[in-house]
Amino acid sequence: MKAITFDCWDTLLADDDSRNVKRKEHFTSFMNKKGFHMTPDKMNELFKKEAELFQDYIIEHRKTQNSKARVESILRLAGVQAQEAEINEIAAYSDRVALEFRPPVIPGIKDALEVLTKKYKLAVICNTGWHSANTVRNLLNDYDFPRFFSYLTFSDEAGVAKPHKQIFEQTLEKLECRPEEAVHIGDSEYSDIVGARKANMRAILFTGVNDKYKDKNSADFVISNYDNLVEILEKM
Repeated sequence: MKAITFDCWDTLLADDDSRNVKRKEHFTSFMNKKGFHMTPDKMNELFKKEAELFQDYIIEHRKTQNSKARVESILRLAGVQAQEAEINEIAAYSDRVALEFRPPVIPGIKDALEVLTKKYKLAVICNTGWHSANTVRNLLNDYDFPRFFSYLTFSDEAGVAKPHKQIFEQTLEKLECRPEEAVHIGDSEYSDIVGARKANMRAILFTGVNDKYKDKNSADFVISNYDNLVEILEKM
């Protein structure tokens, strides 16, 4: 094993609901001003439907939509018309809200990275969406993550998204590493584990935040914390 790639959300940073709460409040305020009364249940349903469309877009187009496209989807689902400047304002807020309501660092990950960076080449492979590469990069910088990683790959910059194998291959090329010499760690069976498998990498499912796939997955190993990650990697 020569290289390890990590997902970002719910693998390095915990994607709690605080940012979505603020987005929903922002949308609700805007729609109410437009004469559309939005209850919490209605707004939750809009976000749920949009999230499904977002995933469908990845499957069909092999790339992620940015914040502006997601805002436009929600407004379209709600039947609300908005000016370009209004859409841009909501999109900018939806992106930068992570810099105000910051996601917490997953416990134990930095201790593990301190050890791993001495032995392996490390990289991040992150699907963007509400948050642009620029915003996520700022978050990682603020938490001092880049010192561990040789390369950071973001879907909006790479032009392709997980689970498509090209985003993994692009990253491994930067690391000068063959797929069979690398393992990917992430929380999503579909985006991370299946994606890594398509690229002929090995895969570890992290269930410390998102445990949706803990009982049904195709990972080589499943971990709920990073306490034994170093030892597990030595066995692979």
